Amino acid sequence: MGGAWVKRWSPGGKGHSRSLIGALKVHTLGDIDSLPWTLPPSKSHAIRMMALVAQSKQTVTLNGMMNAGEDAISMRRCLIQMGVKFDDLDQNGKLLDNMSNTDLLPHEDSTSWRIHGVGPTGLVPPVSVLHAGNSGTALRILMALTSHLVKPIMLDGDASLRSRPHGSMINTMKQLGVSCSFGQLEEGLPLLVEGPWAETETISVDVASSSQPTTSWLLASPGANQTVEVRYEGEAVSQRHSSLTLQMCSKYGAPFGDAMPTHLGPWLPTFQNENIDIPADMSLSSFAFLAAKVLKIPITIKEIPSKEDALGHELLLEKAETFGYRIEGNTIHCHEGGTKAVIDLRDCNDLITPIAAMMALGGGGRITGAVHAAYKESNRITKTHELLAQYGLTCTSHDDGLEIPGGQELSLPHSIVHTHHDHRLQMTALILALGCRGTVIIEGDTLHRVADPQAVKRWVNQGASIESFLFQPE
Repeated sequence: MGGAWVKRWSPGGKGHSRSLIGALKVHTLGDIDSLPWTLPPSKSHAIRMMALVAQSKQTVTLNGMMNAGEDAISMRRCLIQMGVKFDDLDQNGKLLDNMSNTDLLPHEDSTSWRIHGVGPTGLVPPVSVLHAGNSGTALRILMALTSHLVKPIMLDGDASLRSRPHGSMINTMKQLGVSCSFGQLEEGLPLLVEGPWAETETISVDVASSSQPTTSWLLASPGANQTVEVRYEGEAVSQRHSSLTLQMCSKYGAPFGDAMPTHLGPWLPTFQNENIDIPADMSLSSFAFLAAKVLKIPITIKEIPSKEDALGHELLLEKAETFGYRIEGNTIHCHEGGTKAVIDLRDCNDLITPIAAMMALGGGGRITGAVHAAYKESNRITKTHELLAQYGLTCTSHDDGLEIPGGQELSLPHSIVHTHHDHRLQMTALILALGCRGTVIIEGDTLHRVADPQAVKRWVNQGASIESFLFQPE
């Protein structure tokens, strides 16, 4: 009987009635004159910093963590499971009582996270599964960190993370003699990892589809039991993110210098300043830009990160006039139209969906350099094409991006808007829905929490009627 059951079952639920799913019902937004916009902390900075501080022998406080998304919280939770202590502090630096929190979540009033490092070899095997939620960055860093440990450790993630490819990391882990057991077909998670590293001279790291493998091995190198030669394979993408990792490691004690290291060996993360400010997430300002265009209102962003901290997403400011905007201080003003342009997203592919919508409503053009967007929460090239079509916006998909006619207008979707477990698709869909005349149903009522917990609330606070409910798929 067991064999027959296994044969019938599939992760996609093919041939069976699908379960109810959470969805948003978005009604027409009334008139508003302007909107203040607060960006959450950068998960790219926060996740990397947590990994380094955890492997130090110091106590370091990360400031600016109010409204952190679930990706950063997932990394925090997994480190706690491996023996790292976190304290929550309020805006006055006062310790918050969080002892009864069995879910290992931050206190609701926490603005700073104080982390007590355990040293490069102080992480301990968890007693339960390390669940990275939706965060590919957290998962891959955790894969590298747990590869040092001598007991079997199970790693998992949500449905989106389960469907993403993890072969690049697993290939390098196998070169290090780390045992990896995982599922087949649609899902590569859960993953069972058992280290430590075997004696190895050389490893290869794939850099062509993502910067995350490079980031993971650099961040996990403090706990290495040997020095290994590293060879990078392919043409690197998302280089601003891998450069951020390199800069952080070099700043806090790694013997790497200014270029990607040719060897990885043990070192001790050391912090001269034990209070570190985490910048805001510039990539999420793309939704403020899109909202300004859809609703034709000025939007003021509370804090715009520096160019150095924007990680390539400063493209939004540099191309603002092309997209049909005027920037005054921290305020985005939208004017009619825009200029047809070619936009290269090689180092900022997370922007593809909101920028595609902006270009469709503006001057149009072509998005290039985004081939690695196919390996995100969804294939963001084809799924962006699909999402725009649901709102009556046309484009053509290419291997590395999209061709988008300009001067288009939104139309009301005729059925539920599919978002494929992808928060950036959902957040784009939400803003486009606010510009439609009528009610729009969007798949995924909580997806935005991965990156921006305020993504729905900010509109509700402005009088928007947005309901969360359970939807029965066909």
